[in-house]
Parts: sequence; C-alpha cells; structure tokens
Amino acid sequence: MNFTALTVFVMAKNETDLLRQTVSSIRSNCNDEDLAKITIVPKDEHCASYAVAQELKNADSKVDIHIQQAPNPQICVSELPPLVESSHFVIMVADNEMDARDLSTFIEKAKQHPQRIICAAKWLPESTVIGYGAFHAFCSKTMNRIITLLFNKKVCDPFSIYQIYPIEMYRRLNFDNPETVLYEYTLKPLHAGEEYEEIPTVYESRQNGKTNFNFHILCSVAIRFILTGIKIRFHL
Repeated sequence: MNFTALTVFVMAKNETDLLRQTVSSIRSNCNDEDLAKITIVPKDEHCASYAVAQELKNADSKVDIHIQQAPNPQICVSELPPLVESSHFVIMVADNEMDARDLSTFIEKAKQHPQRIICAAKWLPESTVIGYGAFHAFCSKTMNRIITLLFNKKVCDPFSIYQIYPIEMYRRLNFDNPETVLYEYTLKPLHAGEEYEEIPTVYESRQNGKTNFNFHILCSVAIRFILTGIKIRFHL
C-alpha cells in the first residue's frame, strides 16, 4: 500500500466564514496532486453551512458535498469512510480549531509510512493549546489518561479524531456499528497493534459563533469513550 491522495471531510453545521476559511486553509496546505477531494458535510440542506458549501463547490472542482444522513453528528462519522476513493482520509470540523497546516505534515509522513495513523495531538508537550478551559482540559486529559493505562500505550490524545487514516486499515478493522465508530476510531487500531504516531499541533478553541458541542455532550462522549475502551480492551 502506498499514499496516492488524500480525501478531507469537513463537518459543518452553523459555520459560514469559518467554513470558507477552513477550505481555503486546506487548499493552501495541500498540493493539487496530493488532494483527491474536499468533501463538505453539512448537517442538512437548511443549516447555515449548506449554501456556503454550494458556493465553494461551484468555485472549486476539488470540493464536493455530502449531506449527513444521520441526525447525530457522532453517528455521521461512520458515513464518511465508505465515500473514500483515495488511499487516505482526514476528518475535520469547520470551526478552525484544527490547524490545517498539519495536513502538509500528515501527507509527508503518510508518504513515508502509508500504513500508519498520524494524529495531531493537542496534549503533546510541544503542542500549543489556546482558549481551552481548565476544567475542560482536566477532563480531556483524564479521559485520555484512563485509555492509555487501559491499553498500555504511550500516547497522549487517543480521543483526537484529527488524524490521517489509511482507508485500507479502516476497512480491515471492520467498523460495523455506526453508533460506536467515533469511539472505536483510534481504539481499535491501538488494540490491534497498528502503527500510530502523534505529532504536535496548534489547537485554538473556537472564539466566535456557536460551538457544536456543550458540556453535557462532551461528558456523554467522554463516558462512552471510556466504556468503549473497556469493552475493546477486555473483549466484552
């Protein structure tokens, strides 16, 4: 297996200017020959991002649209890998929290190690995190720490979904339950002993507009992530 090209999914809901900025940043950090497609994933045809997605698609042949089929964005993650026709893919959110400059590093490393997941990990000592609340950071680090202890792996941000992923690996690991794909996304590869590497990143919490997450959603996601880790680790 070799790196041939990258598909970037951009999940969007209420972003307009942020979506434009995200797509522009992706284009700036990926050479044409390395980029298969940018697929914008609006919540539905009525959300604020949909009209912008149409505008961007009309202006750029690399841009496509996939409207979420599942109302829950966590389940929607399972809809995306089956759309991939390139060797690798990345899932992002259109709020500029994920640094698109990492895409060039993802691609460079994927060319060297095409069977490896490369993750932009915000809790590496070399990373920069801006605007992350102290309690939120404590909960995130604690959740990740529990997983690293369960799996006995020297990783610091296994919950991060911002990673370049080989589609061959995804297909081989048989993610067969749409409701758990988000939680198994990194845990299945870690448990299976697949190659996994974390790189420093700059993570800046969204400062304008309405975030797609709140405290209750984040707590629910954290609990399900830990329970999924226990289930995978002990084959429950």
